[in-house]
Amino acid sequence: MKINTLHSVPPDTFVLLSANPGQPHEGGTCFGDSGGPAFDDTDSNLVVAVTSFGFSSTCSGVGGAYRLDQPDDLAFLASFGITP
Repeated sequence: MKINTLHSVPPDTFVLLSANPGQPHEGGTCFGDSGGPAFDDTDSNLVVAVTSFGFSSTCSGVGGAYRLDQPDDLAFLASFGITP
């Protein structure tokens, strides 16, 4: 995954990702992917975001994922015993 941007409106709520940055018409968010995890797999399998939306009707290019690193999200997850 390639992070296209961290800038969102409202701030710090979502990130735009590209699943196949070298091929803009392949990979990406598709219908039915919502709620699926976006992992930081650099050295762990930490879920950092949840698939939220896509821009393409052909499931290609950039998609959006809701960030889970904000205080309200972390508090909600902690109420279920889930901590980073």
